[in-house]
Amino acid sequence: MFVELLKEFLGKKAGERIHVAEAEARQLIAGGVAKAVGDDPIGPLVTKAMESALSGFTRGLDTIVNETLKQFGEAQSQARKHAVPAIFGAGGNGDPRKSFGDWLLACARNDGRYLEKHYGSNFVAWQTKAALGESSGVTGGYTVPPELFEQLMTIVAEMAFIRPRAFVLPMASASLQIPYLDITTAQSPGVSPFFGGLQMYWTAEAQTRQETEPQFKQMELKAWELSGYCVSSNVLLQDSIMGLEKFLMTLFAKSIAWFEEYAFLQGNGAGKPQGMLTAGATLLKNRDTANEVDFNDVATMWSKLLPSSWSSAIWVFSPSVVPQLLQLKDGANRAIFISIDQGVTKSPVWSLLGRPAFPSEKLPALGTKGDLMLIDPALYVVGDRMQIEIAASEHVNFLKNQMTWRVVERVDGQPWIEKPITLQDGATQVSPFVALN
Repeated sequence: MFVELLKEFLGKKAGERIHVAEAEARQLIAGGVAKAVGDDPIGPLVTKAMESALSGFTRGLDTIVNETLKQFGEAQSQARKHAVPAIFGAGGNGDPRKSFGDWLLACARNDGRYLEKHYGSNFVAWQTKAALGESSGVTGGYTVPPELFEQLMTIVAEMAFIRPRAFVLPMASASLQIPYLDITTAQSPGVSPFFGGLQMYWTAEAQTRQETEPQFKQMELKAWELSGYCVSSNVLLQDSIMGLEKFLMTLFAKSIAWFEEYAFLQGNGAGKPQGMLTAGATLLKNRDTANEVDFNDVATMWSKLLPSSWSSAIWVFSPSVVPQLLQLKDGANRAIFISIDQGVTKSPVWSLLGRPAFPSEKLPALGTKGDLMLIDPALYVVGDRMQIEIAASEHVNFLKNQMTWRVVERVDGQPWIEKPITLQDGATQVSPFVALN
């Protein structure tokens, strides 16, 4: 169905006519993005060709039919040219032959030449996975091309709350060493820890200045492997590139986002990222009452937060903590999570002390260490290898007529500091990561 755009849509300017599926056309019209047009460009071509056929019997029936089909095909081709971006998006440049679905099918065919020529994908051999390779029939995978990698990671970021706020560093190799200022070594009273031991002195005129130098530490990020696999019906592969694209793009992105974020929160650092809950830099607040969260717990957690993180920290809590938060009251018995003007007839605004709050099943249950956390993701470093590899095998589930897909991402994550910071008073400790114990 042809529609005339009233607004800019997928790179097409207002006033242009595009051909889209009837259902999509109705959505565009209902949304005020386009209006229906009556002068279908395909119909007149067919009519004109048929008139030519009736008036030109001398030209021969075969010639007339062929010419008519040619004109009709050109009109359809022009219509599809405008409709393709609405399906595949600008990232595919309107070419259905260059999409994540097409790329996956080429992986399934193990067509390395096609992948390298059309996508620039390289085959990466996994020498360390011989046993897994023998059992699955796959000894390596193909790197996802940059444009498709960006689409995949965009979906990952949309489904996560730590990665979009973290300090993400690209890794060009298996490890990356980062020097940083030592702000965790306790200094003498009156000396701030935030300058790595650098001190300033009040000196009289012509007096010798004392020399101090800042101290540095070094963090090492390693590209740990996050991998998983899924199966899909061979019928899906045979029938629809779009079905495969939507299914696996979404499945891979959701899986990566979930397991990444779980490791960023609870990882133990052994062969995986060091999570904020288990990190040495995390300060703990012992709750006042077992299996409860009260106002003093929240207030004390805030007092332990690094002051520079007050404007960037977020709360993260287990869904099992929700009843405690909804009934949270201050010392004057006033609700502090649900405001008076909001009441209980509206959806809660998930924030606490002015900072966003995120419910997450990736945290322990109520009454357990870390059921409520106050963290600053900006001081959490994510080392991103900037490469995802995908392989396919038809052998694992051969009798079920299914294709097995394996996805491998390499990533690391660590807090920017290795222990809490002792302020200049020599007693008060703060951290960008605070958890309820």
